[in-house]
Amino acid sequence: MEIMKPKDEKKLDAVVAATCRLAAERGLFGLTLTEIAKAAGIGTSTLYVYFADKEALFNEVFRRAKHEAVDFYGSDVDPTAPLKAQARQVWNKMIDHRLQRYDQVSFMEQFVGSSFMNEESRSYSARISGGLTQIFIEGQEAEILKAVPVPFLASLVVGSVRETARLIRAQSILDTEESRTTAFQLCWDGIRA
Repeated sequence: MEIMKPKDEKKLDAVVAATCRLAAERGLFGLTLTEIAKAAGIGTSTLYVYFADKEALFNEVFRRAKHEAVDFYGSDVDPTAPLKAQARQVWNKMIDHRLQRYDQVSFMEQFVGSSFMNEESRSYSARISGGLTQIFIEGQEAEILKAVPVPFLASLVVGSVRETARLIRAQSILDTEESRTTAFQLCWDGIRA
């Protein structure tokens, strides 16, 4: 991490929010530190005191957003519930997160596919995403989920969440228990053994 001085958390929170908002509005590529600083309400020179360059800023924003997302997904999940119920709880939390934190999700999706992502952020992401991976592994060991590489299971779940949230945001479907039940069941049918 290339943060260069003790952080003023309020300023850093404003920078994170501005970066995510701008990335969601117009895309990650082409953003400048000057634009981000202006949107965060701080001077460009202040931003350069915190971050050496755009790569350092984007990696910090990603780590903060990813940490918040994983905390959000894992909250209120009952580890004693049957596997399908746990998966449904996490799936619902992922939908809620996408709907409530669209800017952060948009930033993370663009960032992960970019050349800005460094090895430290890749390792961090893998390390803190272990909860969902563990659900998949336990499901495979119990022969409930398909015996395929875990990234395939993850891609089906994340794809289902992404598209369901997109349909809700576009108002193509209503965000009702019935719609969520249908969407989750389609996802579950795709991953179960």
